[in-house]
Order: sequence, then structure tokens, then C-alpha cells
Amino acid sequence: MGISPAGDAMIKMINGSCLRSMIDHGIKNLNKHRSTVNELNVFPVPDGDTGTNMVMTMRNGLPSIESASGEDISQVARSFANGTVFGARGNSGVIISQFFKGVSEGLKGVREADVEKLSQALERGCEFAYASVAKPVEGTVLTVLREASDGLRKRLPTLDSVDEGISVFLDEAKASLKKTPDLLPILKKAGVVDSGGSGVVYFFEGVRKYLDGESIDDTADAESESNVQVTDYSIFNKNSVFEYGYCTELLIQLIRGKAELNHETLLLELEKIGDSIVSSVEDGKVKLHIHTQSPEKVLEKCHIYGEFLSVKIENMSVQHTQSTKKILCADNGENGGSFAVVAVAPNPLLQSMLSEMGADAVILSREAPSSQEFIEAFKLLCAPEILVFPNSSNSILSAMQAGSLYKNAKITVLNCRSVAECYSALAGIDFESDDINAVVSEINDTVGNIYSVSVVHAEKNIVYGDKSIVKNDYFALDGEDILTAGHKLETVALETVDSVVAKKDTGVITLFYGENVSEDAAVALSELIEKRLRDTEV
Repeated sequence: MGISPAGDAMIKMINGSCLRSMIDHGIKNLNKHRSTVNELNVFPVPDGDTGTNMVMTMRNGLPSIESASGEDISQVARSFANGTVFGARGNSGVIISQFFKGVSEGLKGVREADVEKLSQALERGCEFAYASVAKPVEGTVLTVLREASDGLRKRLPTLDSVDEGISVFLDEAKASLKKTPDLLPILKKAGVVDSGGSGVVYFFEGVRKYLDGESIDDTADAESESNVQVTDYSIFNKNSVFEYGYCTELLIQLIRGKAELNHETLLLELEKIGDSIVSSVEDGKVKLHIHTQSPEKVLEKCHIYGEFLSVKIENMSVQHTQSTKKILCADNGENGGSFAVVAVAPNPLLQSMLSEMGADAVILSREAPSSQEFIEAFKLLCAPEILVFPNSSNSILSAMQAGSLYKNAKITVLNCRSVAECYSALAGIDFESDDINAVVSEINDTVGNIYSVSVVHAEKNIVYGDKSIVKNDYFALDGEDILTAGHKLETVALETVDSVVAKKDTGVITLFYGENVSEDAAVALSELIEKRLRDTEV
């Protein structure tokens, strides 16, 4: 992808082609170390996903810059930023997408960038990242970005090239990352550095490697792709309607002796049979992207100029069906009320339950949904106002970003951080009310009265402050505190209930259980709790 700079050469300026390659190498290096970043989460439980969210967010920007023509760095930066904003997942993904959006603003109208212009763009990116968080916390990825960009700006008078600038930025980021535990006590207590900041360091290490002429093999990351989607073709039959056509991508090697290519004429011909056309010609090769109902006609028109090095044809009706399967929508979105409700569920059982309780659209996502996934849910609804239950602290920023991007309804993102809170709030919503402010106030009151704790399975040995937890043990989390730990799930759960009841006036206990706990085990545990607390409904 793009040019390959010589390792010993001073790189005074970078253009769009070079930026594409820098981004590509950065993502590859981050992906190579994705498991390490995931494990740096303060509580190393199974849903540690900072590295995964950052990689998936950035990968969402790759298709637009791989097919984009032109060498202006501003065009590449803008295309990449737009892709990451819509594909942002989790808090770390939203922050990094806003960082790239700021970088693109800093490079606006620029064809080539020197180290000074790059420094200014990185500072702009830092400003956007901070602005994306309502209450910025130091000792996080924000600090790493800020201190790295500040350090680069201070060193500018001594720098002559972009590669020197990237080296300074990277060194400053590494130094800042090491200090994050001193700024955020929870990191020091867990004995780790900030995971998001670590992701930034790995990304810019990849950028540095590209500028040094090093290749990166990111297949070393053995972590499985948790979001690889298996297509269920059984849902299609003779009566299925295929309305979206085919996404067709070709790489054509022009061949001497075949028809002489007139690129503009070819594009005019293709416009008659398709749209969303992006095409470029470089080094005797034609790269083409087109949406069409007749991919065979595209192949026929292009084959006269050369041979196909690669061909990819994907049925967009299948893609649409697979994406909407993740969203359970009641009544086809026609709720008829003054507002609609969107919620997030980590498994199909809870997805069905929240839908039955009144949520108009429920997104199925084990990890944090992307901003685009929230937008897809919004599109399915007809109400003028939409209330969003993110049901995870890691989904709030991406939901808010989706709300700012969506213009066809007023979006209110609720401060709901668990399915337990959502469950209780849905039970009390007056879905017939025309007073949206009263509904939101009632939800906030309900959520504020819910006390939620989690019992989780330790996937590795954990040292957190003065507590040591052995792999395969169970431990209870109350916010940032570990309440208790032990070998048996029932023992830990009962000790957790005792701890909660000692601190809270508890009238009802609702027990949610995950896919690795059987229904019989959950029922048996609820009976034990009832015997222990005879005056409490379980």
C-alpha cells in the first residue's frame, strides 16, 4: 500500500499515499499486540476488549482509504476519520475516532505535510479526543495523547523530518504511558498501565516501523476474531427478494495487446449499470469498486482491458440481512408512540427478554456496539424521540456519538450501565406517555435506586491491591472494589448478597445469570438466597 520509504532516508514530507501506509502499519502492529492491550484492562475479566475495540474502530476506516484516489493527505485523513467515527466501538474506540477526526481537521486543505504541520494536526486530534469525554480523566489514553503531542511541539525547533517527529511523539507517548499508574490509583492498585494508552503506543510503533522500512506480520496474534459472522443462508428461499444488488471490487492488470484503456470513458459506461463507483489507475493496474445489480456486465466491460488479479462480489441483500439480524425490532419499528426505546443485550435470551418488556429495538452485542450499529437501530424506528439504554459503561460514548450523527430523531442516551438497571427501568416505563421529560426523570430515579454487583470467573491469576485471585476462582465486583473471592460460585454469591444486604435496604433481589451457568444452578442459588433472606423477594 503506497510508497515504501528507505529506512535511512530523511522523510521531509508525507502525502496521502504515505499516510495510507502509515495507518495500515499502525493498525497491523496494534492488532499484533491486541491480546496484550485487552489484558491490561484494570479487571482482567473475559470482556476485556480495549485492544479489540481500537482495532475494529480503525479497521472500519481502511476500506475508504484503500479505494480512495488522489495523493492529497487531507483527503486520506478525512476519509479515514469518517470511517472510524461511524465504526467506533467502546469508549476507547470513540476517543481514538475523535482523535483521528481532529487530525483530519488539522490537515484540512493540505496536500503534503511536513513535521510542523503533522505536529499541529496531532495537537488538533488531542483537542478533539478530550472534547469527546464529558469528564476527562488523567492517567488514561487522553493523557498519553496530550503529553506526546505536547512533547513533539516543544521539540519542533530541533527537528528536520517527519520520521524524527514520529520518533519523538512515540518516545513521549511511552514515557507518558509509564506514568499513568501514578495519575490513576486504580491502575497502580492493579499493577498495570492504561490499556488505551498502550494501544496508542503500539499503533505509533507500527507507524515508526513503516517509516523505517520494516514490514509487519500481524498474524502472530492468536486471539480469535470474536466478531466473525457466520452467514445463515437457510433464511433465503425461492420467494426471497434481493433488492440491494452486489458490491463488486476488481483489481485489473492492464495487458498490452488488449483494448487501450480510457479511464473516463470506462467510468461513464459503468455509471449506466451501477453507482457508488470508486476507481483509480496506478502502475498499470485499475482498482474498481461499484454497486450494481449486474456484476457480470461489469466483468464483461472490464475484461477487454486486461486480466483480473482479484475479484470480490458480495450480495448486499445478504449483508443487510446479516446486519439487521443483530437487531431485534418489535412491530417493524412502527410503535405509534411519541418515543421509542433502544437497548443493548449481551446474549439472545436477554435480547428477547428486553424486547418483551417493551424495548422497540434491541441490539445483540457481546462487545460494545459500534456507532453505526446504534444508527442502524435508530433507522428501524419511526418515533420522533428515541431513548437509548447502553447497558454498559463501555457503550455510552459510542451511543452518544451515534446520537450526534443521526438527524431524523432526537436521541437521549440514558446513564444506564447494566442490564439489571435496564430491566428495572423498563418495568416502570409508561410507554403511552407524551411527556418524554417525565419518562426520562422516572427512568433516572429507578436506575439511581438500583444497586448492581457482579460475580465473575477469573480467567487468569489476578493481583489487585492486597487481594490475590487464582485462575478459575470466582470474585465479586462492586464498581472498582473486589468484595470477596473463592473457589465455589455459590459461596461467593452468598457472601456477596450478605455484603450488599449489610449496606443496603434491599427489598428485591433479581438474579441474572450468564451462558456458562445452567438454569438449574441459577434456580438452586436463588432458593439458597431466599432461605437466607426470608423477608426479601428473589
